[in-house]
Amino acid sequence: MERKLSKIYTSYAILFFTFIIPLINALSAEETEIKAPSYQVKVVDGDSLEINSIRIRLMGIDAPEYTQTCKTNANKKYYCGQDSINHLKKLIENKTITCKTHQKDQYDRELCTCYADDTDINKEMVRSGHAIVYLESNYHQDQAYAKSKKLGIWNGDFIHPRLFRRLKDK
Repeated sequence: MERKLSKIYTSYAILFFTFIIPLINALSAEETEIKAPSYQVKVVDGDSLEINSIRIRLMGIDAPEYTQTCKTNANKKYYCGQDSINHLKKLIENKTITCKTHQKDQYDRELCTCYADDTDINKEMVRSGHAIVYLESNYHQDQAYAKSKKLGIWNGDFIHPRLFRRLKDK
């Protein structure tokens, strides 16, 4: 009888330490805020910022890469990656930037939803057509809007940034 109980307790202990403790830690992890005036914020690319040497990735979006080109509906090539960066710079200009951290990514960057004053930067990048939704995202309606209005990269042809990165690395 004691052997059966020890096996049961061992099974529960494994379950507890493998699943329950990490779940409790994840649920109890508090979102933190990173706040700075825009002149202290560096735009790294269309979906990344740096504040006081903290690397921030805008969660739920994916912007064209810095060197990426796209085509307009008139089949004219342009640097959509640089266009995305310029749009992000305009969004944050002369504003207070507040980023709410959610978790870290595989490159140890903070995954955040950021605001320029009260404007959701992540949402505006997608809604203006300067970024697309990335995996699990709350911005699908904003992307549909940009696509229907042919805004930004939706006004022509482009390679999804994720595919562009994969092709570039080969």
